Amino acid sequence: MRKRMISILMCITLAGALMTGCQMGDSNTAGKGSSTTEQASSGTAQTVAQGEVFSATPEQLALLPEDMIGTKDQFKGMKIGFSQRNIAGSEWWEQLVRLAKEEAEYLGIELTVYDGGNDLTKQMADIETLVNLKPDAIIVNPFHSTGVLPSIEKVHEAGIPLTVVNCALDAEGSPFTFVSCDVENSGFQSGYQLAKAYDEKYGWKDQVKALVLSAAAQEEESDLRRWGQIAGYNDYMLEKYGKSNLDIVAYRYYNWQPEPAMNETLDALQANADLDIIFAACDGGAQGVVAALDSVGKSGDIMITSIDARKTVLEWIDSGDKGVVATVANDPRMMGKWAVYLAALQANGITTPSTFYVPNTCYTKANVASVYDPNSTY
Repeated sequence: MRKRMISILMCITLAGALMTGCQMGDSNTAGKGSSTTEQASSGTAQTVAQGEVFSATPEQLALLPEDMIGTKDQFKGMKIGFSQRNIAGSEWWEQLVRLAKEEAEYLGIELTVYDGGNDLTKQMADIETLVNLKPDAIIVNPFHSTGVLPSIEKVHEAGIPLTVVNCALDAEGSPFTFVSCDVENSGFQSGYQLAKAYDEKYGWKDQVKALVLSAAAQEEESDLRRWGQIAGYNDYMLEKYGKSNLDIVAYRYYNWQPEPAMNETLDALQANADLDIIFAACDGGAQGVVAALDSVGKSGDIMITSIDARKTVLEWIDSGDKGVVATVANDPRMMGKWAVYLAALQANGITTPSTFYVPNTCYTKANVASVYDPNSTY
């Protein structure tokens, strides 16, 4: 019931995005330097000195995705290394890196970015190269939550503060600050709204055939989204009917990108032409699903839910002609800029939270007009 109430509240209004976004766990302290930093990005100024604990202000949490955090040249001369798991072929990753670079430039930080190209061996080598460059802090978006651990150990051995962004790192890699969304809750909201939309249109059906498009095998980020989506769907049905009608007839992976999602959807449709709903782990997957349905003349016939809140998917929700009923904010721009800012704080000797969640508001037909911007870069 608690999750159900959370999902309803977050889908009604944007207020949830403005009121919360930071979850404090065990604190993580690391870094160097002795200067006092001042954060006055929007509204009330806040002074954070070396050795203090950082807590985001309401004004900072309310910043728009492309608004910068902190003050101009706040960390001038600082050097930060960034190991990104992949960039090419993903609008999401491109935006993550773009805002990380813009935030770094704004703060006066020299940011060195390495692209792992979806290759674990290359990313491990990239991380070790960054360690040898002796930056003030390192940011990692891991290709594999445990596979990169040997390289992460070298980061800690060198005494370099670590920030992890987007994809989860196994707890053995602690200490680090993890910047992401509460993706299991995002999945829950996504699945709950799919069940609600389907029920409102069709009422109870004994069997609802589903395709689950999970992003990547044995990846915690992907697993949490999937678990949340299925739990959200089932929770709605259990609350209303005391039973669930979910029948998962196909389960596929698409590596976070549209083209594989399109191919997997087409393949699933060959064996299950009567699919009712599709769970997509991200909007890149939803884009591939819509392309597949367009190609076989089934656009709008199958209901789709997703996570990310990209401009194209928000537009589909608003128009209602592609079958997409919900998506949940998982904004890469927010994560990119916050990863850089928190990494800089760590390098300056300030304690940052072990987990920092950016807002994850759910968007449906009821509230999508409040956020859709045709001129947005994302």
